[in-house]
Amino acid sequence: MPAIEVSNLHKTFQTKRKAAGMSGSMRALFKPEYSSVEAVRHLTFQMEAGELLGFIGPNGAGKSTTIKMLTGILHPTSGDARVLGYIPWTQRQQLAFHIGTVFGQRPQLWYHLPAIDTFTLFGKIYEMDDRATQTRIGQIAEAFEIQDLLETPVRKLSLGQRMRCEVAARNGPSKLSKLTPTGICPAQCRQNYHIS
Repeated sequence: MPAIEVSNLHKTFQTKRKAAGMSGSMRALFKPEYSSVEAVRHLTFQMEAGELLGFIGPNGAGKSTTIKMLTGILHPTSGDARVLGYIPWTQRQQLAFHIGTVFGQRPQLWYHLPAIDTFTLFGKIYEMDDRATQTRIGQIAEAFEIQDLLETPVRKLSLGQRMRCEVAARNGPSKLSKLTPTGICPAQCRQNYHIS
């Protein structure tokens, strides 16, 4: 069974249009006009566990929208998808225990605290006992080669070090999986993708 199956996935956003000024605001309030923006158009693909996939395209091409649908953040307009056997937009909570997603503009790590504090907190959120949390932190630290970074305040890390810690922070308790490893070199990503 593929780790990710996407069939005819489509997302259209309805955006409200408003002319400038007070009259434009009043008109938009009482007689709103909408336009449709097609963000993802009938996307179909399969991906096996361990494979790497990169979404490359200009701003507005639907890369982040696709990831948001595959993680359950957005519902598609039409189409089907399964990630690790889950339908993301109906089983988001169950899926969240198995995947991690990095969006560069939304850091998980607390800026003034060392990464290990965030990892320990996530262990509590995932309802792991302390021993399992420490074991998991050890596995993630080894996989991402961040052992020497864990006790350094995040603000003192370089961008590349921070991004490695960010990707590591998004990995749930049972599986290392990265849907958008932004800022990670492909060799590092390939090395880490085979952890289970």
